[in-house]
Amino acid sequence: MKKLIAIILAAVMCLALCACGSDPAPATNPPVDGSAAPQSGTTYDELKITMTCNGQSDKANDVIGANLFKQYIEEESGGAIEVTVYNNDQLAGGDMTKGLELVVDGTVQMDIHSTSIISNLDNRLMVSCLPWTFGSYDEAQEAFFGAGGEFDASVLAEHGLTYLGALHNGFKAMTCSKRQITCPADLSGLKIRTPGGDLWNGFWTALGASPQAMSWSEVYTAMQQGTVDGHDNSLSTINSANVQEVQHYITISNHTYEAFTWTANTAWFNGLSADTQQLIKDCAKQACLDANAQIVANEDAIKESFINEFGCEIYTLSEDEIAEFKTAIADTMTTYKEAYGADACTAFGIE
Repeated sequence: MKKLIAIILAAVMCLALCACGSDPAPATNPPVDGSAAPQSGTTYDELKITMTCNGQSDKANDVIGANLFKQYIEEESGGAIEVTVYNNDQLAGGDMTKGLELVVDGTVQMDIHSTSIISNLDNRLMVSCLPWTFGSYDEAQEAFFGAGGEFDASVLAEHGLTYLGALHNGFKAMTCSKRQITCPADLSGLKIRTPGGDLWNGFWTALGASPQAMSWSEVYTAMQQGTVDGHDNSLSTINSANVQEVQHYITISNHTYEAFTWTANTAWFNGLSADTQQLIKDCAKQACLDANAQIVANEDAIKESFINEFGCEIYTLSEDEIAEFKTAIADTMTTYKEAYGADACTAFGIE
């Protein structure tokens, strides 16, 4: 009898252990940045995110960042979140300003556009584009993930947008089809494409050029046909749009740094769970940082390809030559610093 009881007890204990072992472990989602894992039980909303940006090809900086985000968040969410990226402002017929409007009105959930475009919402956002504000990519990145980013976030919040970070559009070079630009006099009478905005009108006018506002999707054809003589953009953007095919004179002036600003429609974003919001923030930031590193690392190779494959002439301004440009635009820059205000300037370390 005692032996029978012992057998029964052993069987009961075995069943209990099996039952305990059959319970599935709570699902957890590893963080993108490698920090401590979230608490057990983290779950993400099932989402289909539509994201727009303006780059014309997968080589464009904003498209690189968007595709990295898509990769990271789909992996980290275990497939709960799907992202569709529309480049070249396809959903807005190539119009950058209309592309921005889509995220403001909630037609799309997320957006990456340049500072020149988001400044259509509030001119103060152009402050970071004031010429020769940043001395390096590290300085620019620190600003946009520090006090400068906090300023942009506060301004964008007034327009129903949540700031998620910024990635490099890059330090801009000047390109031209007619001649090399080494001093302000070389710009006299040239038709220079701009994305629009008072700052660029003032900048190029002060240097003796004729600014021509034009959507990015129209620029290559305009250069090819001679409608414009030149423009300015980062080396990576020039490369992604094949501008070097029709503009063989390139001046490394680094006269302005421009960011691609990453935003989400606030009403949509606030409707997500806290875990999902945090995952979006983490993946967007990591995509920015990884894209930035890639962009900086590729610049020397891009310059070499411009010279060796396309026969471009590249000229780098000296400090004395830059000083001449700064003198020519001094009064104009004072005007815009006052227009953007002390708070905006202080946020980006502009005196």
